[in-house]
Amino acid sequence: MSLVQMSFAGGVMILAVIVIRALAINLLPKKTFGVLWGMAVVRLMVPFSVPSALSVYTLLGGNASAMDIAKTPQNVPMLTIGTAGQPGSASDAVSVWTVIWAAGVLVCAVFFVTAYWKCRQEFQASLPVENDFIGNWLDAHPQRRKISVRQSGRFSAPLTYGLFRPVILMPTSTKWEDTESLQYVLAHEYVHIRRFDSIMKFMLIAALCAHWFNPLAWAMYILANRDIELSCDEAVVRLFGENTKAAYARTLISMEETRNGLTPLCNHFGKNAIEERITAIMKIRKITIFSFVLAGFIVIGTATAFATSANAQQAEAVEQDGKNEIIFKPDSVPPVTESAGAFFKEDGKTAGTDTNVAPTAVPVQSDEIHGAPVKKTGAADELPESNVIYFGTEAERDEHFRALDANTEKGLDRYAGFEEMYEGIDTSAPVTYIVR
Repeated sequence: MSLVQMSFAGGVMILAVIVIRALAINLLPKKTFGVLWGMAVVRLMVPFSVPSALSVYTLLGGNASAMDIAKTPQNVPMLTIGTAGQPGSASDAVSVWTVIWAAGVLVCAVFFVTAYWKCRQEFQASLPVENDFIGNWLDAHPQRRKISVRQSGRFSAPLTYGLFRPVILMPTSTKWEDTESLQYVLAHEYVHIRRFDSIMKFMLIAALCAHWFNPLAWAMYILANRDIELSCDEAVVRLFGENTKAAYARTLISMEETRNGLTPLCNHFGKNAIEERITAIMKIRKITIFSFVLAGFIVIGTATAFATSANAQQAEAVEQDGKNEIIFKPDSVPPVTESAGAFFKEDGKTAGTDTNVAPTAVPVQSDEIHGAPVKKTGAADELPESNVIYFGTEAERDEHFRALDANTEKGLDRYAGFEEMYEGIDTSAPVTYIVR
C-alpha cells in the first residue's frame, strides 16, 4: 500500500469511529474509544492489511476499494502516468509530491518537538512538593517507575509528563489543604501513568505528522486526546464510587481553564472540552453485560469492516476496460513446465505500461494456438482434448490475457472473476487458448 492508500483507508476508519463516538459516547465504556483510535492509528501507519470477505470494501465492490480509489490518477496527482523524463511524468510528479510531503512531515515534527522542548525547560524549573499528604499518597501508590510530585507557577492545571520517570506537575496555586480535591487530581494523573498514555499520545503525533495532509488525521488527534481524558475521568469515578461524580465534576470545574502554551505528550487534568467531560462524568453508569458485549461487538465489527481490505477473490476487482496497468515478463521466458499456461508478452518491458499501448498478444505456436506448446500437424483430432479454452476473436482472447495480468499485478488470484470459465480447467498444468 502506498501512503495515499494508507491515508484513504485510515480516513475511512476515522470517519467510522467519529460516527460511533457521536452515537454512543455515553453508552459504552470509554476505554472502547481508546481501542478504536488505536486501530485507526495502526491503519494509518501499517502499509498492509488482511483481506476479508466482511470488509466494507468487499461489500461495496472491488472498484470502490481503497486501493483503486487512491490509485485513480484524477484524484491523486502524485500517481499521474506519463513518460519518464518528460514534463508531468510519473517519476517527476512522484518526486515533487514526495518533497512536499517530506517538508510537511518536517514542519509538523519540528513544531511538536520544539513545543515539548520548551515545556521541558519549564518542567526542569519546577520544585518538589513536600507535605505529609503527598508523601503518604506516594507510599500508597508504588510503581516500578518511580513517581514524583512537583510544583510550578508556569502551569495553571495539573499534568503528567515523562515515560520512564513520570512526574505529576501541580500548579503552585494548588490548595494543598483541600485533600478531597487533591486525591481526585492525583488519581486522575495516576491513571494516565499506569496506562502509559504518553505512548498513545506519541503514536497519535507520529500518525499526524505522517498524514498531515489528511484533515481526518487532525480530527483523530483532537478527539483521541479528548477520549484519553474521558477514559481517565471514568476510571476515577469508578474508583471512588458513583456518589462522588458531583464532587469530581466540581474539582474539574475549579481548575483554571487556560494553559500556558502547547504541551504535547503530556496528560492534562485541566480543560479539555470541559463541557463534554462534565456531561460524560454525570452520565457514567455501571458497566452492564449489555454495554460490555456491545463494546466488544463494535470493536470487532469496526476492525473487521474498516481495518481489512477487499477479499482477494472478489470478481468485481477484475477490470477489463483497458485501464489497468500490466507487468511484462522478462526477456528470458521460463520453461513451459514452470509457466503453467501463463501468457507472456514480448520485449521484457518494464511495469507501468498502459494496456492501451501494449503490443498485441504474441502466439506461442501459431496464429490459432496460444498459451501452451501444442504439436500441430493440421489434423484437428491432434489438438488437446482437455485444458482448452476457446475464444471467438483474437480481441476477446487478448482482453482476457490483460484481465489475468491485471489480477496478478493487484495481488489477486490470477483467475479471480473467471471461475465459471475455468471450471474443469487444471490451472496447475499448461492451458491451451484457441481462437475459433
